[in-house]
Amino acid sequence: MGNNDIFMKRWLSDKRRFADLINGSLFQGKQVFSAQHLKLENGEQAIVLQESDGTKITIRRFRDIIMSSDDGTRIVMLACENQQDINYAMPVRGMLYDALSYTEQVNSMKKVKKEKKQLKSGAEFLSGLRKEDHLIPVLTVIFYYGDTEYDGQIDLHGLLGIDRKEYEFLKKYVPNYQINLIDSKRLEDVNCFQTDLQIIFGMLKYKNNKKDLAQYVQSNKSYFGNLDVDSYNAAKALLGSQQYLKSEEQVNGGIDMCKALEDLYQDGVNEGIEKGLEQGLKSLISFMLDSGCNKVQILDKLKKDFSLDEVKAEEYLNKYSK
Repeated sequence: MGNNDIFMKRWLSDKRRFADLINGSLFQGKQVFSAQHLKLENGEQAIVLQESDGTKITIRRFRDIIMSSDDGTRIVMLACENQQDINYAMPVRGMLYDALSYTEQVNSMKKVKKEKKQLKSGAEFLSGLRKEDHLIPVLTVIFYYGDTEYDGQIDLHGLLGIDRKEYEFLKKYVPNYQINLIDSKRLEDVNCFQTDLQIIFGMLKYKNNKKDLAQYVQSNKSYFGNLDVDSYNAAKALLGSQQYLKSEEQVNGGIDMCKALEDLYQDGVNEGIEKGLEQGLKSLISFMLDSGCNKVQILDKLKKDFSLDEVKAEEYLNKYSK
């Protein structure tokens, strides 16, 4: 797991944010799941299969985040997989994760019922379940925070290309599996979120404009001026700019992202000025060389017009006279 996935896992493992992520992205802000009813579960999933010759095969996977929600009326398993890169096999991967969750439930119920001798009929012994038993629903979301628009298939039928004429007759009989994709940079209504997800996701529409990004952060200074480490690292991962946000000014135990963004914006301004300066120097040197000017004349012109010292003027002349 890369650093960014670790940052996102730590940030979204907060129960309030996790509930808000599910409620805001899937249920338009309706408070279906509450943080107070969530419990963080072990993300490791494993089953052991035995071949007819006795060979055992272990299938083992690790969920990024998985929590159980029990409000006294219903129990649901909520899972999240963080993706910075597009995975074109995601419907199969998601289907495997959910199948492992259900298989673990069946195996666990089978073990308990055998110990308590609750299985009576042949069908019950074969399955490990009684007819009236129910499994716990598993709801998985794919949290994608990459820069490019997600262009992978979001269901198994799409991955199979089952809409093609030669396969269309199978569509009715081949079960489908659809992923619940959350594309963090393309959320239509961030007002559906009630935690700081709203502020962070609202920031992302400005990620390609340093000036607007700095202004947005300044307009939400009460939040960005004193970020906890997990939120700061998540913001960097979502912006894709962790290589730029190096000025981490500590404020009351938190991090002032406003200062970091001001520095990032100023770096962009300085970079633009530098590019403009170099273009001007290159054009002047090229023109004077074509006009037959000698080295001394060019150096004098560079020092006078661009306020350069002898060393810097000669450096630019050597660079652009090749």
